[in-house]
Amino acid sequence: MHRINFVRIAVYLLVLLLLSANSVWAQKLAERPRKAATRSFAYNAAQETMIEGTVLSYSAESGTPPMGAHAVLQTASGTIDVHLGGASYLQANHFSLATGDSVKVVGVSSATRQGKVFLVRVIQKGEQSLALRTAKGALLSRAGARALSPAQRSQLASQAGPR
Repeated sequence: MHRINFVRIAVYLLVLLLLSANSVWAQKLAERPRKAATRSFAYNAAQETMIEGTVLSYSAESGTPPMGAHAVLQTASGTIDVHLGGASYLQANHFSLATGDSVKVVGVSSATRQGKVFLVRVIQKGEQSLALRTAKGALLSRAGARALSPAQRSQLASQAGPR
């Protein structure tokens, strides 16, 4: 009988200890100052710009966030890293990039820990144009793009242009 009471008391004390430790941890967490976001992949269509440049390099899978295909463009104002989404989406739409290609891209600039990256919504090479993101910035290379017909994709591309 004494042993059962001892076990009950020990369990109650353990639960009390865990609850008090949890509340202390929560208070310390709440007291920490919030750090400013070091990167923002938020897409603001009101800040869209068009950039013309020459491809200096292309990588189908870059280690630089955001993950996916990146190209470095030489523009009149310097070099810029552009994010193109999934390389498989480019391939599926028969769009390729090579060093020396002249391109126009429409999108927004975004900050990351490694620097700035240009999130491309539409890319154009010669007469070929491809929408890579929706107007809200969601990548078409994700599952939602598979639901779009080729006509819908070309309509997105035709709606592209500098803002």
